[in-house]
Amino acid sequence: MAVPADPLSQKIAILRAEYAAKLPGRIAEIEQVWSRLLAAGHPAAELDDLVRTVHGIAGSGAIFGMAAVSGAARELEVYLESIRARGGPVGTAQKERAAALIAALKDAAG
Repeated sequence: MAVPADPLSQKIAILRAEYAAKLPGRIAEIEQVWSRLLAAGHPAAELDDLVRTVHGIAGSGAIFGMAAVSGAARELEVYLESIRARGGPVGTAQKERAAALIAALKDAAG
């Protein structure tokens, strides 16, 4: 990656690189929280924090020019919100779809 000439662009490049380096850990946390929520049996009422985390990645991914990350996170966010709104236990199809969306986010993050 070429180093930008002006100080502001350099700072932005550093922040973007730091964000990208932390992203796999944040996605791993999402996976862990999702697994814990499923183990609890009725995760719909407890999805608020997870939705907020995914929403944050959708926004920050866009800020740092990571459109694929932002898009994948937004799709996961919308899906998790639908699970929360529906309430009750999560069925096999919903678990598989959420897992696929988490995997897509992971792939987008590289």
